[in-house]
Amino acid sequence: MYRALGSTSAIHRHCYLRGKDRWAFDTPYVTDDDLRLLGFEVFSAGTVDLARFESGLTGFLAAGQPVFFYAPRHHFPHWVEFMRRVGTVPEEYTLPHSFLVCGASGTDVLLVDNTSDDHEYFPLTVGWDVLRDGYAREPERWFTGCATVRQVSDPDRDGFEAAYRAFLAGFRDGFELYDVIGDNLVVERASVTATYRAPGVNSLALLAGSRALFRRFLAHTRHSEQVRDAYARIAQLAAVLADRVTAFQAGLPALPADRIRRGLAHLRLHEQRAARLLVDEAAGLSQILPAPVSGR
Repeated sequence: MYRALGSTSAIHRHCYLRGKDRWAFDTPYVTDDDLRLLGFEVFSAGTVDLARFESGLTGFLAAGQPVFFYAPRHHFPHWVEFMRRVGTVPEEYTLPHSFLVCGASGTDVLLVDNTSDDHEYFPLTVGWDVLRDGYAREPERWFTGCATVRQVSDPDRDGFEAAYRAFLAGFRDGFELYDVIGDNLVVERASVTATYRAPGVNSLALLAGSRALFRRFLAHTRHSEQVRDAYARIAQLAAVLADRVTAFQAGLPALPADRIRRGLAHLRLHEQRAARLLVDEAAGLSQILPAPVSGR
């Protein structure tokens, strides 16, 4: 997910200039081209009904192909518990989520999901009754975007590394969005009726998520601990500031606007330094991806 480090200007255009919410943002973090370089081919079925989903799932899983689908997350008990725990606003409970099915029995399905406090992925089982009951409630919003991937070739490691290097060569960002968020804190608090609609809240949620994904990518590379630590710190700071800006916009007891602005300026400086370090280090590495594990 190296493309998660994409330009903050796209987030600025989406949240501030177009007034859109974060869940409507087009996140080009994984492309079909990248998957092809890794040896995978994507097969999409679009929207299917429950009967087709159930009848087709076993065959795909038996062939070693996980199945993706979208469904409303509030239909899943583990998502309801997670959203309550982290303080998700009620307006977001009904949003769709991409679910990954990696196994199934006659009574349960095995999902891999990220409803942990650190948003790391883990396996869990849910009963078929959860899927069937949810589908009965809102069939038009279930099993949308169904897809699977199949490995059709060995990874083109040189091609993937070249794609990553090309991405870095074209990466340009002044990270001015952090200043925009700070400059608009007070105005948004006075003018936005719903906290979750505030452009600053939406922008920081996207920034924190993207930086967390890029940190995960770095763990699979030969980038130095200095680079990895820099982006781990950025992801952490972005998550903290996202919570603080949300609290400020909600009118909760929170840090004053000036303190939040200083935090945003500090984060912008971290981003600028880390980006220079990342690009310079990549240019000096003869190989960025580690050698393949024997037998894989």
